[in-house]
Amino acid sequence: MAKTKIFQTLDLYLSAFLLLRGVSPGLQINSGKVIFLFDADDAFYELLADFNSNALIPVTDFCTKVKVLRGQMLSLKGGMSK
Repeated sequence: MAKTKIFQTLDLYLSAFLLLRGVSPGLQINSGKVIFLFDADDAFYELLADFNSNALIPVTDFCTKVKVLRGQMLSLKGGMSK
């Protein structure tokens, strides 16, 4: 059985774009920084190409996804200090 590849990034805006397109990241803390984790399949790489080619997206929805991810980051970091 093939092991699923994981794509890791610190890029909040890429992660928000992917979330907007229906791909939810896993979040993990490493050395005090939040890393976004995604299953890296063919569909993921197509979305990554869309992001890098400056695909049109609804701006307000994108901003909402950025805020959602920032909230998740703060919650995760808050749990780290307790």
